Amino acid sequence: MARSAHQRGGGPDLPEITITSPNIREALARAKEIGPAVQRNLRRNLRGVGDDIIKDQRAILAGQKPGNARKAGMRVKRIQAKGGRKAYLRTVNVYKAEAAGRDRSTGMRKRVAASLKTRVVAGSTRSGISVRADKSVGGVMVKGWNKKTLRHPVFGNKDQFVTQFGQPYWWEPIKRGRIQAKDKALAAIDDALNGKG
Repeated sequence: MARSAHQRGGGPDLPEITITSPNIREALARAKEIGPAVQRNLRRNLRGVGDDIIKDQRAILAGQKPGNARKAGMRVKRIQAKGGRKAYLRTVNVYKAEAAGRDRSTGMRKRVAASLKTRVVAGSTRSGISVRADKSVGGVMVKGWNKKTLRHPVFGNKDQFVTQFGQPYWWEPIKRGRIQAKDKALAAIDDALNGKG
């Protein structure tokens, strides 16, 4: 259901989850045969299947602003290698939270929240429903803000950097809501093609 960046194209900074089954293109074509209004209604209903996921993601983004991350030490972490290779140990930083020294907002979290949308794709090479964060609206922080910690220049001083906690908003709502989203898509298609929608 969720595809990795190299499978979906567009690079890793456009996080996305896609529902590809059933074949959306075929369903929309069959709905158009019934009538253009049925197809329009189906497309509108399909765009709504990700609403609950996006609502949960926006609730996380609207939550309390995370503070700065002060390095508190290091620990050894066991990394499970991919491709059947042997696991290995790696030293990673450990951070403790401290209050951010800045109260005013730049509106970055609101822009990231506004970038979240559900898109219906019914092309000849690709068909599905995707929940995505649009980088053209939310900027580079659609990816950066989803990290546990991020390092960025201090506002007003490009030579000084600070580590800050991010606000991982992306995957948990998707894990919780993907089955329900797929069920909604199936119900919308069934209703449209059987004269209920």
